[in-house]
Amino acid sequence: MILLYTTSMSPRIKYITRLIFKGLLGVDVRYTQDKQEYLQSTIPKLNYSREFLQSGVYIQASHLLFETDISEQELKTGQYKGVATLFQSSAQSHLPFDPFAASFYLVSRYEEYMPFIPDQHSRYPPQESVLYHLDTLATPVVNAYSEFIAELLKEHYPNLEFRKPKYRFTNSIDIDNASAFLGKGIFRAVGGYAQDLISLNFRKAWARTRCIFFGEKDPFDTFDFVLGLQEKYKFQTIYFALFGRMGQYDRSLTRYSGRLQRYLKGIADFCEMGLHPSYRSNENIHWLEEEMNALQRVLKKDIRKSRQHFLKLSFPITYRNLLQLEVSDDYSMGYAAVHGFRAGICTPFRFYDLEQEIETPLLIHPFPFMDGTFIYYLKQSPEQAWPIIEYYIKTYRKFGGEFIPIWHNRVYSEKEPEWEGWNKIFEKMIQEAV
Repeated sequence: MILLYTTSMSPRIKYITRLIFKGLLGVDVRYTQDKQEYLQSTIPKLNYSREFLQSGVYIQASHLLFETDISEQELKTGQYKGVATLFQSSAQSHLPFDPFAASFYLVSRYEEYMPFIPDQHSRYPPQESVLYHLDTLATPVVNAYSEFIAELLKEHYPNLEFRKPKYRFTNSIDIDNASAFLGKGIFRAVGGYAQDLISLNFRKAWARTRCIFFGEKDPFDTFDFVLGLQEKYKFQTIYFALFGRMGQYDRSLTRYSGRLQRYLKGIADFCEMGLHPSYRSNENIHWLEEEMNALQRVLKKDIRKSRQHFLKLSFPITYRNLLQLEVSDDYSMGYAAVHGFRAGICTPFRFYDLEQEIETPLLIHPFPFMDGTFIYYLKQSPEQAWPIIEYYIKTYRKFGGEFIPIWHNRVYSEKEPEWEGWNKIFEKMIQEAV
């Protein structure tokens, strides 16, 4: 048990201290605004205020957690034990920065409520992030801050015990396109042939013919490959299925396709299934609800997990829409263009709605990278990507994180030149991660 003294209790303080103490350090926290109670207490205690007291651990509080508005923050960056820090404090403080304010700023995605220049898909670009500018996206700094707090408390209270979370690994796969050739209807099939011939891609035209006319398995039907590895290495996979209307960026089979429905039912017999909300649903809760209800009817089970198609997140509306539809877990917290920790943390945390100043039930599961980050954005080969993948596995193990990378069913086909060799790296990743 930790006794935390502060001059004014706010929802922000309760949220972030519960996350750090209960969630990351495995210790209960009790609060007091009574200075005499704090001074007389003999249990491990921490003073989080602007006033230095000759008792317990003192972390000088910045103003962020006592505010109730959203405004541009003076971050005052620095370094502590090789880790980038925010909200520097005075020499009186036992830590040279405010780890609670810094952690809250990052996990609440405070900076994403500020005006920014979006990318071509209206997403928050990593280049706008303070962690990107500090060249520390690859470090889960919030987890590191929690360890600094634990070390400090241990110095003052040697008998205090902490229990950090246990490392976990879950594979996750997005089904953006369930089929390369089959089930797309005559017009899309003819259009595909025309495109093949115009580009003189006779190899693809012949592959299309073998599937459509000679019963060959569609190359994007890669479930058996993943299932075989699951049975061999004993890990779990969550599939996120695109089940929306056709659109410019939503190019899977129509949700009325019997082939798509049978494919997803087959997967759901062995793996957990979540929704991959369509590109356009991020701006229209009615489309999101339509997709959710349609997938639940087909699978005959409730869907409570999601990952946004194209990782489209708009704060706070995206998460409010998910909450309205009773989604319990979201797996969209990361960047497409770069690898790293968008919220500076490698463990799940609850969404804090900054505008409403409330902690919500929605559990956010951050991811470190997706296959497309290496293939399309960084233009790296499987061999070049492997040391990065290995680094993240080790980092998650070190901090007791939840390692959930993103893969796509079509990449397992190795049908395109840029996908070749990734299955070997995928299995290598599994061997290291389980």
